[in-house]
Amino acid sequence: MQKKSVKIILFLIIFGSLLFLSFDYFLEREKNTLVDKHQIPQASLKEAVKEKVLYLIDKGNGEVLESRTVIFPDSTVFSSLEKLSKENNFGITFKEYKDMGILVESIDGVKNGTDGKYWLYYVNEKPGEIAADRKTVAPGDKIEWRFEASSF
Repeated sequence: MQKKSVKIILFLIIFGSLLFLSFDYFLEREKNTLVDKHQIPQASLKEAVKEKVLYLIDKGNGEVLESRTVIFPDSTVFSSLEKLSKENNFGITFKEYKDMGILVESIDGVKNGTDGKYWLYYVNEKPGEIAADRKTVAPGDKIEWRFEASSF
């Protein structure tokens, strides 16, 4: 009786494992089929890219972080930087001025004033004219933070 119970348990373990593995295989196969770029219309790929912004952080030493990140309708240059810092595990420091907005003081340990350089942002190659938390961004924008000498 005991040998029969062991055989039944062993059979159930093997059968369950095979069932689980085959289920996992079919799920992965279905996912790959849906993601395969030949199955997705080119227009859909372009739309997916438009829902994101290209975000570049240039530390001024040849090191550039490049990322595409999803934005929300009320996203700003600063809120996108906060989101990116969490996604990529780097720190930012900033100071909020009551009537003017937020000034970014450091990104990933690189602090304003080092070697006479400061963090300046650009949206679509145009320099920021207002505080980063007041400049909204739109899908498809290119946002850059450059650590460079300031012209003012």
